[in-house]
This record gives sequence, structure tokens and C-alpha cells, in this order.
Amino acid sequence: MKISKELINKVDSGNMWGLMSDFPKHWKEVMKLTEDVELNIDRSRIKNICFAGMGGSAIGADLIRAYSLKSCPYPVQVNRHYEIPNYIDENTLFIACSFSGNTEETLTALYSAMAKGAQIIGVTSGGELKKQAIEHEFDYIQIPGGMPPRAALAYSFVPLFRIFQTLEYLDEPDSVLDDTYNLLRDGVSKFNDIDDNDALALARELNESLPIIYSDALLMEPVNLRWRGQIEENSKMLVYGNLIPEMNHNEIVGWEHIAHLAGRLTVVMLKDREDNPRVTKRMEIVKELVMDQALSVIEISTIGNSRLERMFSLVQLADWVSMYLALLNEIDPTPIAKIDILKSKLAEV
Repeated sequence: MKISKELINKVDSGNMWGLMSDFPKHWKEVMKLTEDVELNIDRSRIKNICFAGMGGSAIGADLIRAYSLKSCPYPVQVNRHYEIPNYIDENTLFIACSFSGNTEETLTALYSAMAKGAQIIGVTSGGELKKQAIEHEFDYIQIPGGMPPRAALAYSFVPLFRIFQTLEYLDEPDSVLDDTYNLLRDGVSKFNDIDDNDALALARELNESLPIIYSDALLMEPVNLRWRGQIEENSKMLVYGNLIPEMNHNEIVGWEHIAHLAGRLTVVMLKDREDNPRVTKRMEIVKELVMDQALSVIEISTIGNSRLERMFSLVQLADWVSMYLALLNEIDPTPIAKIDILKSKLAEV
């Protein structure tokens, strides 16, 4: 199928194309919004950090956790549940991330963390989370609303970068935000070319198959998750992913008995120059082991200098791959009908 402006206008009722095109604009806007972040917390008390969030509101936390893995002196966890770990106490920095401010799992976790004396920071566009922040006088960063959380990644990530930067938990300079903005801006120029671009070419390869995403378990772990989430929500396709080296100890054997899936599996390997050397070698061997059963094995490497640029080079690619997959199947990328049905049924309980 040929992608045309007419097709985009016909299919994309929620303007996901426009939101993806505005990613650099969002990034620059939230950089300015958060450039003077002040935190009224006792840094000397912090011994661990726990984020609370779900779905598109949590992916920014996943990214900052992986990004700061080699620089943050404290353990960092992303909690996706109503309940919180027992270790959370007055020495915990608890960062509640809810784009709407009304995510029930995040709010339930927040109330528990407050009861245990944790220091709280909220990141939200409003809702109950903002109300709680004002009422209980804990720090919060208000971000713009009015879009699907998955399309607001700049707004959910950059505030977390600023928080970690203020706490001196990062080892790359502030200038990487500008560098990443430039990378995202250049990416939009490439991916907007509906006649020929890498995202469209990859979408054509993945179309009508089950994508399987593999990556290292460090910097690329949340990028792997973003690929899955974007294809699932925007393209309305099932996609699977796993991490290396862990999958070498179990899943790799599962490739032996898959005759019923012959010609249906497309493997995508996300690669970065800082991947562990042994993981790089493992990925080469995995490719050899699965290429006869897979429809194809596609290797994709990050671009950019800093870790931040490299992460977001593949985050942005995932966004546009999911967009083009939706268009190839004439699917509106914005509606999430099954999530809406699930929420409405839960509201009845």
C-alpha cells in the first residue's frame, strides 16, 4: 500500500501523526518549563527511589532508571501496581507519575507511600495527583495535558531528567537535552517523508507478522518496552519482547518447536555501542540460531553521541514504525477501545 496524505487524513482521526511530529516541540517546551526546578525535599534522607506509574505515564521512569543506572548512587525501581514494596519508608524518594493525575493504581500506591512517610514528588497534568500535592504540600511538576500519555513522552521524561539532575544523580551534562532535541527534530524531517524513510521500510517488513524485540537488559531495556507498547497501542498488533542474556537461559529453546509459526515471526534486535561485549556476542549467536525459523532478523543500532541521544533515537523510530504499521492496515492509531472498555467495567465494581 502507498502511504499518502489523503490516507493519513482519512485514518488518523486523533492526529497522532501531528503529535509525533511535535515531539521535538514538546521536548523544547518542557525543557524551558523545567529549567528552574526547585525541590523542597531532604536529600540527606534519600536511600532509595521508587517511581509509581502505569503505561505511557511510566515509560519516562523506565527510561530515566536505565539512563542513570551507572550514575545514580541509590537503587531505583519502577512500581506498576496498586501495592508498594515493603522497603518504602521515610528514606524513600517516591515519584508518582500520572499524566491524567487520576490513574487508580498510581494513586493507591501514592497513598500507601505517604502513609509510610516517604518523600513525594508528583509529575502530572492535574487531576487527583495535583490535588493531593497541594493538600499535602509535596513537590509536583505540572505538565501540559490534552493528549494520549504515550504521545506525551517528552513531558513525562524531561521533568524526571531535571529531578535527577538537581539531585546530582546524572553524569552527562545539561547540553545533552539540546543535543537530543536536535536529533528528534532531524528525525521528524526524515520520518515525515512518506515516500521513503527507515520507519516506513521497517513497518513494511513487520507488517502481517509477529514482531519479536530483543535487546540488552541495560540501556536498551526500556527502549525494548517502548517498542512493544507503541506497536500494541498504535498499530493494534501483538508484539513480544525479551532481554539478553536472560532469554539465552530459557526462551532460546522455545524456538525449536515452532513449525505452526513458520513464516510469521520477525525478530528485531536493538543494539547500542555500550551493550555488554558478551551480550553483543550472544546476540550474534541468537541470530544464527533463530534465522532459519524467523521470517527475518533485523538489526537496528542507535545513533547519536550521548546515551540520551542514543536511547531516544530508537524511541522515536519505534513511534514512527508504529504509526506506519497503523497506516498500512488503515487503522486509526489513537483510539484504545479495549482499554476504555476495561476501565468502564472496573468503574462498575
